[in-house]
Amino acid sequence: MNIGITGSISCGKSTVSRYLLDKGYTIIDADKLGHNALTCEDVKRKLAENFGCTILENNEISREKLGKLVFGNEENLKILNSIIHPKIKELIIKLQEKHKNEKFVFLDIALLYEANFVDLVEKVIVIYVNENVQLDRLMSRNSLTKEVALRRIDSQMSAKEKASLGDFVIDNSNTLESTYQQIEEILEKLKRGEKNND
Repeated sequence: MNIGITGSISCGKSTVSRYLLDKGYTIIDADKLGHNALTCEDVKRKLAENFGCTILENNEISREKLGKLVFGNEENLKILNSIIHPKIKELIIKLQEKHKNEKFVFLDIALLYEANFVDLVEKVIVIYVNENVQLDRLMSRNSLTKEVALRRIDSQMSAKEKASLGDFVIDNSNTLESTYQQIEEILEKLKRGEKNND
């Protein structure tokens, strides 16, 4: 079974993925695949056609230069996503196929809903923290001002909205022990074939 792990920025997806990885489960990391996608020749060609050859350094995409063009520019971001998302999806499907005999394969993906990747998974676990915890964690993790951190949070679907869409929700606002206990409970439910977090 393919299971999505998602959540808004600074909600703690990585914490959950690391725990599952340590327990021996396969984690497909969509962020890493996004980096891999930038090295594919067809993606590089399309990006250079749309954004100009200045984004290339030694025939590789400069993520810094590309980032400057798309960050805060909705039109450019749409173009980037229309090029890169199909490639990421292709890479995810290949890995899911490779691990198809495993009981559970987890897909760690921040933009599961925004990028319409929900069809790649049968169940979704949403990692949630309340807004104050999310803001504090983002400011301290990335050394951001409150204003910049709030802008980043507001640019994504809210943690609350994502939580309302998931099959399971992990509240990561408290201790690590509490988070790990919730993961174990969800694993038990998945093994028993239960559907929700009620």
